Order: sequence, then structure tokens, then C-alpha cells
Amino acid sequence: MRNILLEIEYDGTDYFGWQYQPKKKTIQGTIEAALNKLLQEPITLFGASRTDAGVSAQGQIANFHTNSRIPVQKIQTALNSLLPHDIYVKNAYGVHLIFHARFDAKSKLYYYRIIFGRSPLRQRFAWELKYHLDLSKMERASKLFLGEKDYRSFCSVKNENGIVNLIKINFIKSDDLIIEIEANRFLYKMVRRIIGSLIDVGRGKITKNEIVKILSGKPHRPFLVAPATGLILVNVKY
Repeated sequence: MRNILLEIEYDGTDYFGWQYQPKKKTIQGTIEAALNKLLQEPITLFGASRTDAGVSAQGQIANFHTNSRIPVQKIQTALNSLLPHDIYVKNAYGVHLIFHARFDAKSKLYYYRIIFGRSPLRQRFAWELKYHLDLSKMERASKLFLGEKDYRSFCSVKNENGIVNLIKINFIKSDDLIIEIEANRFLYKMVRRIIGSLIDVGRGKITKNEIVKILSGKPHRPFLVAPATGLILVNVKY
């Protein structure tokens, strides 16, 4: 028995997220089907981050166990020949049998890209915004998210453990705006809800005090949920 780690890049636009779903096109399901065909045994792939529908990845990490003796690099080459053009295995390594891509991850880093105006060439991986944003207000409000907090108010699934340690939020401004966000884990739609709330702060729809209310679970005004298109899993740290 061997444990194989894969570093994967994918365009998630046309997929129903990472996690396998019966009768739906997912990243995990697509890769597992290719591995089953290649290795001639049932394979379960464990991903570091269960990215939402439409979310892409530059450095998703996943692992699987196999009895096959095919060399790791040949598995990588053959797997890429079986995968569609929007999924690519960048690297493959043999790792310790007890390694788990999800449970051993120390943190995950996402980028969210915002375009001011229109860009037909870049819109597939960005949120096109027509609003004027006050970045100084957004940066001040972003500090409220740092540290270990209960993020159930920023999650679509309310009954899961909501404690998350958010390590950093950075704003990188050039022609576009990239919001960099890193945490030890993320809840379902959490990044997109944080981004949406910061956009609403930047356009004057809600205040820092409203963010405090949301984080504390108190009644609050509704806020934007950023679309999946701008979100990319950059890397996973171990």
C-alpha cells in the first residue's frame, strides 16, 4: 500500500465544486474516475479544501492510497493524459501512509480578484465591480476578522463547528484588487461572505459596527455574498 500526494491546478468554473456528488460534475469525481481507470482499483481522493462550485485552484493538495506499483511520475503523466483540459496534476509524490491532505493542513491561502469595470478576457476568474470602493474603510474593517473567532454567521451550514483562526487579510492593489486571505480552515462559503461584507463596507452599505454584530451572531442587515468566479485556492501549507 502506498500513499500518493497530488498537487492540482484546475479551472472550477464548469464544476459543482470539489467534493464528489452523484450525477454531478465535480473535480474530485473527475479525478477519481481517471484514477480508477488508470490503476484498476477503487480510489478515494482526499482533498485539502472542499472548494465551492465555480471556485478554481492553483495549488489544491490531495492524496489517495493505492496498491498499484506504477511509479509515481508515470501515474502523474498517465493521469494527466486522462483528465480534461481544465484539470492538471502539477506534481505527484509518495508520502507517509498516515498523511492526510485535509487533516494535516496547517493553513490555506485564497486570493479573491476584483476587476473595476469590464474585462471579457479576465472575467472568468474575477468579480467585475461597478462600485467605487473606499479601500481604507475595507482595510480597517478587515482587522475585525483576524484571530480565532466563531464564523457560523459567515457560513451557509449553521450546525458545524464555527471556530476558525483567520491568520491574515491583505489588500493588493494594482489595476485590479486582490484580497489575500489565510486561515487554518474555512467554512462553506465563508471566504465569499467575508469578501462580500468587506465590499459592502467599501461602498458604504454597512459599517464596521455591523461586522461586529455579524461576528457576534446578533441581528444585522443583509450583506453581499461574493460570486465564486473571483476565488482561487492558491496553496495549502503543512
